[in-house]
Formats: sequence, C-alpha cells, structure tokens
Amino acid sequence: MTPISSPEEWSNFLKQYASAAEFNGWPGGPGSSEEQLLKAETKLKITLPPSYRAFLKTSNGWKYSAQTAPALRPVEKIKWFRKEHKDWFEAYQMGAEELSVTEQDYFNYTKSDCVEFDTKHLGQALCISEVGDEAVVLLNPMVVWPDGEWEAWFFANWLPGAIRYRSFSDWMRHELSELLNQPFEHGLNPGELPTVYLDPPGKDNRRVRPREEVLVLETVLERLKSKKDRDRVKAAQQLRFLGGEQAVAALLDALKSDSSREVRCHAADSLSILGAPEAVEPLIIAIDDPMVNTTAIHALRNFTDERSGEVLFKFVESYSYYASTAAHVLAARGDSRPLKPLLDSLVAVDSQNPGVQHIGDIAGRLIADFYQEAGFAVLEPLTRDSNLKIRTRAYCGIGDLASLAKNKTTRRHAHELLKRWAEIETDEELRRWIAVSIQISAKKNR
Repeated sequence: MTPISSPEEWSNFLKQYASAAEFNGWPGGPGSSEEQLLKAETKLKITLPPSYRAFLKTSNGWKYSAQTAPALRPVEKIKWFRKEHKDWFEAYQMGAEELSVTEQDYFNYTKSDCVEFDTKHLGQALCISEVGDEAVVLLNPMVVWPDGEWEAWFFANWLPGAIRYRSFSDWMRHELSELLNQPFEHGLNPGELPTVYLDPPGKDNRRVRPREEVLVLETVLERLKSKKDRDRVKAAQQLRFLGGEQAVAALLDALKSDSSREVRCHAADSLSILGAPEAVEPLIIAIDDPMVNTTAIHALRNFTDERSGEVLFKFVESYSYYASTAAHVLAARGDSRPLKPLLDSLVAVDSQNPGVQHIGDIAGRLIADFYQEAGFAVLEPLTRDSNLKIRTRAYCGIGDLASLAKNKTTRRHAHELLKRWAEIETDEELRRWIAVSIQISAKKNR
C-alpha cells in the first residue's frame, strides 16, 4: 500500500476521517502554502517527508478530541522533541537498552513490539502534535525509506516504548481503521529496508549506518569457538537473533565454561532474551559465580517460573547484597512480593542488621521506582509517621515519584503531597529537603 502522497488523496481521506469521527464541520485548517512549508523547512534545516508535506497542504493541522490521538499542529508549530520535552527525552535515555531484534524484524512493522525502539533516535525526532493523554506523534528523520518517507512514532508515557509506522500516512491510516473498527495493513514492500542515518538531519554528507550482517547459524557457532574474546562476544550477542536448540545449547555451554567474563555475561543476556526454559536452572547456578552473578540475576527478568521467583525472593527477604537487584527483577516480572520486605525494612529503623538498615535507607526509592502508582499508595501514609527516619525514607520515594513517575497523575499527586507537607513538617532539615524536591519537580508538574 503506497503512502497518501497528494493533496487530492488527502482531501478524500480526511473527509472520510472526519465522518468516521463524527465531527461537525471540518476539524482541520486551511492548507498551508508552499511558502509556509519552505519557511518551516528552512528554520528546521530539513525537507519534510512527502506524505506529511502533502497532508499539510490539505490541512495545516488537525484537531481530534480522542485523548490517545493528539491534535496535529500546523507547520509553524512543529518542534524538535528533545528541545520541547527535554525531561521526557532524558528520562528515556537513562533507561536505554541495546536492541534485541534483527534489522529485518525491526523494520517489519507487522511484527514489531513497542518495547523495541531506538532510543537514540528520540534526540532527532520531530514533534508534530500537541500532547494528548501523555502521548505525542513524532517523525523520525533518522529512518528514511526509499520513497523519502520518514518513520512515524506514536510515543506515550503509558507505553513501554514507541509504536512505529513506516510513514505518517500509515499512522493516519491506522487511526482511521481504529475509528472504523477495520483491520489495518502496514504499507511494506517485501525485502525493502530504509536508510538509517548516523548523523542528524541538516548535516552535510550524513553518514549511513552499514547494513546488518546476514547471520548464518553455522558461521556464528564457529565464531563462538574463536580464540579471540571479541569474536566470541559478538557470537554470543548474535545467537539471540537466531534462536533454536543449537543456539541455546551453545549459549548454555558458554555461560558455564567460557574463560571470558564478558562472553559469559552476553551469553546470559542472550539466554534471557530467547526465554528458553532450559536456561533457568543454569542461570540460577550462575548466581553463585562472582564473574556473572549480577548479570545472571538480571537475566531472570524474562522468565515467569516459580522456581526462579522463589530464588530471587529469598535474596530480597535476606536483605543481602543482591536484594535490591532481585527486587528490581521481580518487579519487572510483575511480581509484587518484594513490596512487603521492602516496606518492613523501611520501618525497621531500630534493627541491628546492617543489611536491613541499608535496604531500609533506599527502600522508599526502590518502592517508588519499581512500583510507581502502587508505590505511592504504600509510601503516602508513611509521610505522616511520627518517626523522623521513617518519614525521611518515605519522602525519598515520594520525591522520586514527583519528578520521575511515568504516569502524569502519579507525578502530580506526589508533587502536591510534597507541597502540603512542606508547610507542616516540623523537622527543619527534612523541610529543606522537601523544598528542594518541590523545586526540582515543579517544572514537570506545571
């Protein structure tokens, strides 16, 4: 399916869209002039992609009342995402992880998972919408298809990543299909791949990312036997893309016996991504190995079996060195068991156990970071506790939520709680700390 590429096509499409959305009248604006488009392109140092450019010539902006479909801006108001939403952008950079899919699968939007998106590209994304329900529509000039179309993203705080489309045209088609309750078909050509740039738009002679090597299982397995550590590391990473019994068996062997710590760690990561059940017990055994213990614990995040859940929970209950890591992994698995021992350590201010005191000092932040809304519900009553140390620990978590909670409502509630208790807190030092937290979180709660 080719992109909508002319004002005439967009006019017919948008009339159908307006009818499906049951608008009274035209929800767009007059089409932009060529002069308006060139002025914006000159300012941004880009040439807008064809389907979006043709859309703007038909309707310079588009109002849509549904919360999850933000209003599209007129061309004069489009901005770079990283400049307009700096805090939002930086929050995602902190949690950036390496992509775990092949290039072919990443750009097959029918198979893509919103968790898989290149966070580096957020820094160059163009924001073409207002903020809806904590969501925006972005165009990605780092991914350009042969017909000049840029990748389009629906990006929201309540998603674990970005829902990606081949073009702006495809995103709009998807929105209409949702209104009509009809199936949606991505506009893809079999075997076609986009150009992925390494340099931002506007730079002369932009470098292009080399095409990903086509992986052959036999070749990768041979590399895993290389005498060079770097070759074995690369092979351990590549096997996660290939999968299958042979790949899992080779990774299990590398996890157990390779001489390189880096190879063994990447083997654990790949086994985690593949999610092979036979990897659970070897990963549990690897926790006792100081070369890979922390990585092995993290690798269990993609499993849901009770055996590894019990092992992880014992670390949390014991308040050992790995308690916070194990709690994080269980939270990522959707397991709420760590909440109680974390809460117990937070209020155990008189405990003589150093591990309990250590976890207690950071428990407020762990509860907030791992459990977000549920964490707020647990911490809020503790801000009224008569014990200063308990209040301080709880406020550490509330302060994090006020600045970093992904849900806007939770962030706002935490911010308002800080403001209320700043006026009545009796301890001068804690009151000063609350005031600083209010100042830091204020710009995210306007």
